[in-house]
Amino acid sequence: MKFLHTSDWHLGKRLYKLERLDEQSFFLDWLIETLLHEQIDHLLVAGDIFDVPQPPHRALKLFYDFIAKLLDQTKTQLWIIGGNHDSASLLDAPASLLDSKRIHLFGGLKETPQEHWVKIPYQNSHIDLCLLPYFRQYELMKWSERVSGENESEHLIHQLIHLPTQGVARFFMGHHLFGFSEAAGSEQAISLSGMDSIPLSWFSGFEYVALGHIHKPQILSKKTPAAIYSGSPIPMRFSETKPKSVIIGEWKGELHYQEKAIPQRRQFLSLSITPSHWREKILEQKSEWLTLELRLKLQAPVTGLMDDIRSFCAQEGVELLNIITEFEQTEIEDQKDHWSELLDLTPEELFEQFYLHKYSQETSVPKDLMDDIKNLWQEASLAPPLA
Repeated sequence: MKFLHTSDWHLGKRLYKLERLDEQSFFLDWLIETLLHEQIDHLLVAGDIFDVPQPPHRALKLFYDFIAKLLDQTKTQLWIIGGNHDSASLLDAPASLLDSKRIHLFGGLKETPQEHWVKIPYQNSHIDLCLLPYFRQYELMKWSERVSGENESEHLIHQLIHLPTQGVARFFMGHHLFGFSEAAGSEQAISLSGMDSIPLSWFSGFEYVALGHIHKPQILSKKTPAAIYSGSPIPMRFSETKPKSVIIGEWKGELHYQEKAIPQRRQFLSLSITPSHWREKILEQKSEWLTLELRLKLQAPVTGLMDDIRSFCAQEGVELLNIITEFEQTEIEDQKDHWSELLDLTPEELFEQFYLHKYSQETSVPKDLMDDIKNLWQEASLAPPLA
C-alpha cells in the first residue's frame, strides 16, 4: 500500500492583499502528477482544506476541480479530515454525490467513535486507519452520557485511539497539536478542544501518524510510530523559509517513507534595506515570481522614501507586497518628575517631545508635520461633543 500525506492547503488564503489561488492551483496540478508518477494508492489530507469556514467560490471550485481530476486521471483513494479552519458541514455536504469508494470525507465528528475507524484492504487482510478531524470539546458530548471532570476530553480521545482492531497495521490521521512540535507562527491557536496536546505515547502499536495543523514540516518521531507533520504546501508568511514537502510512504510488512519537495510557483523573500544603496539590493534579488517584503531600517523619517521605493519596484517589475519600517530605539532616561512634567505640556509640545525622543537624530519637528498637528488639534477642539 503506497500513500501520500499532505495537509493545511488553506485554499482561498491571502497574504496581505495577495491572492494565493494561482500558487495553490500550481500545487494541486503537481500533486495530481505526483499521484500518477508515484502510483499512490491513498492520499491522506490532514485538515485545513480551506482557509475560512465559508471559502470564496474560486477556492471551492479549485477543490472540486481537483477531486474531478483525481477521479478521472488516477486510481487513488482520497481521505480528508476537517481542520480548525474548516466548516465540518461544508466538507461533509457533497459526500453523497461523490464516489464513496474513492472519496472519503470526515469533516467533523461522527456519532460514535467506531465510525472513525475504517479498514483498508491489504493482501488477504486489511490495514486499520483511524481518522480524527479537529474537534471542539462540546462536540465530544455525543460520545459520553456525562462529563465527569476536566480531563473528559483526554479520556474520550484516548478511548478512540485504543479501540481494538484486527488488521495487520494501524495508521492514524489527525488535525490537532501532538507531542512537542515547533509552530511556524502562521497557525491559528487551538483553544476549544479541551486538550493542549495529544501525547505521542498514546500511539504505541501504530505504524504511521499523519498530522495536520502545524505549517512547518517536521518529523516528531522517526521510529514506530512515525509521527509527522507534513506542513503546508506553500509558505503562509515571509518567515516560513523551510522548504515545503509531502510525505510519500509505503507499507509492505514494514513502513518506508521519505519527504518529497514541493516546487513553488512564487518565491518569498524578506529583505532588509537602508536609505542608502536600497536600489542595488532590490535589483540583486530581482527574478521572476519573486515577492518581496522590505524591512526598511531608519534612524529618522525620510520624506518620500517609501513612495520612491514603490515606484522603483513597479518600474522594475518587482512584486513588492509590504514595507515594514524599523527605527533605532533610544534608551529612556529615568526622570522622577517625568509624568508630572508631561501634564503641563500643550498638545503641540507633547508631540514635539515624543517626536524628538523617537527620532533622536533630529533636532526639531519638520514644519509641515507640526502644521498638520496644529490643524488636527484645532479641528478636534472645535468638533461638537459626542452624543
